[in-house]
Amino acid sequence: MQAVVRLPFAQLYNIAVPANNPDDSDVRLLRAYLDAVTLSEALQTRIWHSAELTLAQVRVLRRLAKQPRSLGQLGADLVLAPPSMTRLVDRLEERGLIERRRDEEDRRKVLATLTAEGRRLVSAIPFLEGTPIRTAVDRMTVADRERIAAAMREFNAAVMQVEEESLRVETEA
Repeated sequence: MQAVVRLPFAQLYNIAVPANNPDDSDVRLLRAYLDAVTLSEALQTRIWHSAELTLAQVRVLRRLAKQPRSLGQLGADLVLAPPSMTRLVDRLEERGLIERRRDEEDRRKVLATLTAEGRRLVSAIPFLEGTPIRTAVDRMTVADRERIAAAMREFNAAVMQVEEESLRVETEA
């Protein structure tokens, strides 16, 4: 006779339950992360309609607008694994928005740089202006903005560390 394992109703049906227990801080953090991601969906749609770019592609273009970078630097800045970074750069290069060139100081390095068309496009994208996200940020106190920004940076760094660890394990295997 087989033993019957009874799962809690919420787990069985994949239903979110309130996280009221202090031990559920992981659930509260994950829920807050998913809520934040949901906020970006309208922004992503707006960017796609205005320029046919993904949010990740816009992030690459905005970084390159400041200065040319190697793919490794871009990946580290944007918390993206090398294969993801390469695919993003390939797509932007195919559209004529960026180009790769050798670093004049170190010929072994390949830098990604904006083309004239890429520079024109990135300056024309109405990134956050006029959005509820921008309005909410403008209404916050400086202290709240700094506190939230620090927490988000800390969370991003923790995720990046785990991704780097898993890449090392995959490389070693």
